[in-house]
Amino acid sequence: MIVNAWRVRATVEEFDLPPDGVPFEARLLTEDRAEWLREVGLEVGTPFLVSPTFEYDAVLNRFFQSPMMRMRAVNTQFGYARDVAAFLTFLWVARRRKGWRDAVEEDHLAYLVWRRRDDDGPRIAGTTWNREVAGVDAFYRWAVRAGHMPTSPIPQVARRPRVGAQLSRRTTARTRHRRRPAAQRGQRPSAHRSARRPLRHPAAPAATLSD
Repeated sequence: MIVNAWRVRATVEEFDLPPDGVPFEARLLTEDRAEWLREVGLEVGTPFLVSPTFEYDAVLNRFFQSPMMRMRAVNTQFGYARDVAAFLTFLWVARRRKGWRDAVEEDHLAYLVWRRRDDDGPRIAGTTWNREVAGVDAFYRWAVRAGHMPTSPIPQVARRPRVGAQLSRRTTARTRHRRRPAAQRGQRPSAHRSARRPLRHPAAPAATLSD
């Protein structure tokens, strides 16, 4: 049997025991499931995805077991799972049954057009798209870091630093420093300036910019 969507499921601790006619090995796996979950470190309630052909991709689902995901709230984990499942479903239905490892930037841009601009698509708001793409981007960033893919299909662009705000903060800090003599704090004037952190330029998905 084949369906046309990836599905989100939750890890459960126990199954209903199968009938007596089921082979002994299947009954044993079911009965020892709670112990097995503890051994492999799977938490009850952790989301996982099942493919349209009802296959469990062990590599893909390691994302939901990663420290980054396990530190997030359960609702956030399932939100990410639904967003990843939606993109993978698009690859399956609209991009000739592509797998997640085969996705390229053109696939993501086609997904953007369909989700936001296509008359036959859902035409979601920019804020909704930003939330959705954040989950897909997190998954593919993890896949690249883990060595499962060479590059992410989500285009990245470096954000420009907010020069005006940065200069304003520096000016304010210097003004406060001059107004408060260093001798009153038992510090040298240079100690305050040397504590500044370097300006960073974080990267963000280019497609998160809404119209």
